Amino acid sequence: MQISGTVDHKMTNNKIISFSGRHCMIKKLHLYIAKESFGSFLFGVAVFSILFILDYVFDLADLFLSKGVSFFLVLKLFAFALPNILKLAVPIAVLCGILIAYGKLSEDNEITAMKSSGMSYKTILLPTIIPVCIMSFFLLFFNHFLVPAMNSNFRNIYQEILTKRPLIKFNEKTIVELGECRLYANKVNRKNNTLHEVNIYKFENKDDYYYGYDDEKNNKKSFFLQNNSKTWHIAASSAKVKFYQNGTRFFIYDGYWQKANPSDINNMTHMTFKSYCFFLPHAEIVKEQTLNILEASSPEILKTIKTHKEQGILFTAGEIEFWIRWVYALSPIAFVIIALPIGIMAGKGGKTIGFGMSFGIILAYYTLLILALILSEKEYAPANLIMWLPNVTTAAVGTCLLIKMAKK
Repeated sequence: MQISGTVDHKMTNNKIISFSGRHCMIKKLHLYIAKESFGSFLFGVAVFSILFILDYVFDLADLFLSKGVSFFLVLKLFAFALPNILKLAVPIAVLCGILIAYGKLSEDNEITAMKSSGMSYKTILLPTIIPVCIMSFFLLFFNHFLVPAMNSNFRNIYQEILTKRPLIKFNEKTIVELGECRLYANKVNRKNNTLHEVNIYKFENKDDYYYGYDDEKNNKKSFFLQNNSKTWHIAASSAKVKFYQNGTRFFIYDGYWQKANPSDINNMTHMTFKSYCFFLPHAEIVKEQTLNILEASSPEILKTIKTHKEQGILFTAGEIEFWIRWVYALSPIAFVIIALPIGIMAGKGGKTIGFGMSFGIILAYYTLLILALILSEKEYAPANLIMWLPNVTTAAVGTCLLIKMAKK
């Protein structure tokens, strides 16, 4: 009995040591896989952020180099634009990072070695799945609250720049839209806010028509309201521009003002002037300062949607924006489901295959997203269902590949 007890005690100790050693090995394996995936993820974030940011970089560099905006303000604009870029870059970087990391492990036969040592696919996949789920949870807050706030800050800073340097929006020999007006200047001097060889046009609005009846033929015809005609043209040698809180004032010199009579095209009002001044409210130049859906937090959008529904009005744009924030936030989970089996089964040349496959999956994903956007915008399908098309399809394909991989 004494000997038996001693043997049992030794066997128990061996099991504990064996379990402890295996647990330590799994922990090291998880850290190794996490390290490989994180490095590839950072590479993906850098690559795709640069691609998305190029548009901003050229515009911001033009503000600093050509239009005299201070470097500090340009830097602030860049900082406020960055979250909007990361919203798109991070999910794609997850896909790219996992495909490259697991493709490399497969290429180096490390996946085969793990399986030979008794590791299950669950053990191999967990160090990637858990961090991605945590990341998606963070992206929910990021997309629903932080990104809209940064969009609002970006617009506010840009408006501040416009107030101080009103000619930023104007380029030489380019037609600029100012509400219903169109402005063309041959030369632009931003140092003293002066335009040279200026032409300004304001066109008739649809609201300037009314419908009447021809008494003889009793046919409905459209006519201009003569006294309501707003079409005019100004040509001048120069103009100074000054911004105010509620609008922009144009001081125009040495030119003429013309206005046609719609009922008699040959009868035109023509007035020459040495100096002429007119004012355009900000609502004419930029969109009204109402809350843009891109700048509204998700609770604010939901509140607006509810108000519209109570009034019997569809607010499709708001619904799309609300659900696309969910779609972007949870897309890393769909990407990890499809990336893991592809990376593991890549085999020889897995790293290269992983990098190439990432572009193919991205193309397919965004094709489905565009299709979902079109269907929801045209109201062929409700936004709360159709916007999930890319995520559900990607996850479904990935699940099929995982099942196929597990059966091997």
